[in-house]
Amino acid sequence: MKKLKICLLLTLSFCLAAAGCSNNKSKEEDKKPYHMYYLDGEGNQVVAESYSPKASDTASMIEEFIGMQSEKVDSDEQHLLPGRVTIENSNLNNGVLSLNMSSGYKDMKATREILARVGLVRTFGQIPKVARIQILVDGEPIKDSQGKEVGMMTASSFVENSGKEINTYQNINMTLYFSDETGKKLVPEERNVYYSSNIPLERVVVEQLIKGPKSGGHYATLPSETNILSATISDEICYVNFDQSFQENTLNVSQEIPIYSIVNSLTTVCKVKEVQFSINGESKVSFKDKVRLDQLFKWNPQYNKEDTDS
Repeated sequence: MKKLKICLLLTLSFCLAAAGCSNNKSKEEDKKPYHMYYLDGEGNQVVAESYSPKASDTASMIEEFIGMQSEKVDSDEQHLLPGRVTIENSNLNNGVLSLNMSSGYKDMKATREILARVGLVRTFGQIPKVARIQILVDGEPIKDSQGKEVGMMTASSFVENSGKEINTYQNINMTLYFSDETGKKLVPEERNVYYSSNIPLERVVVEQLIKGPKSGGHYATLPSETNILSATISDEICYVNFDQSFQENTLNVSQEIPIYSIVNSLTTVCKVKEVQFSINGESKVSFKDKVRLDQLFKWNPQYNKEDTDS
């Protein structure tokens, strides 16, 4: 009987300890930092304020965050949406949160509208079970300046300088070249990117290549650990400077593929005709002991699968 009591006490102690761990875990999850996003007083930047949601479940948090879009704000800040624009309703389906705006959304100036997108995606993208955001106006998906649907967005859709707020975002449809399954040919991939006006487009192109492909059947040409030091354009030549990681990291692709992935992407997206590479500022080196970098590289369709297979 005494042994039974001891076993029961041990079992009870274990259960209490487990419950305590569970409660601690729950408390840790509750401590997840949230922010509410606004525009600064001049309407030129997206700024963040720490926020503690009252709701805890997804549906209630969505409603709470919508309500916050019309709550009183500090005198040196303003709402993402002007007073005449409201979120009429929302719908969450398979991780996609659709925010349906009133018709006044279409009347917003382009710079304000893009900043509003940034803030809305950052705000609602924090909510559990929300993976992507879609903005609608009167039930129709919003379109960019070229008349194309903007589509789904996540926080990673917006490229900016780390730790810095931005004045404006620009939006571009770019064609990037990744590897096919053989590692010997390049295949094009269309991508819609928002990026800070503080960042040169040529750097954005290379950084998107480093992030890797999004389409099935496409493969990375640059390892994710690759570090770009700078990318600048002068006289239609793009100068791309990497650190030693460009040499050291390897993928299962032909040695020319990383080079022409960058060259063909840059010459397609940017106003450049040639690309000059360097590693830690030095061009008199060879990439993978085969491709000399002290030369100017031009667009080369030889490596494009779509061209060679036609």
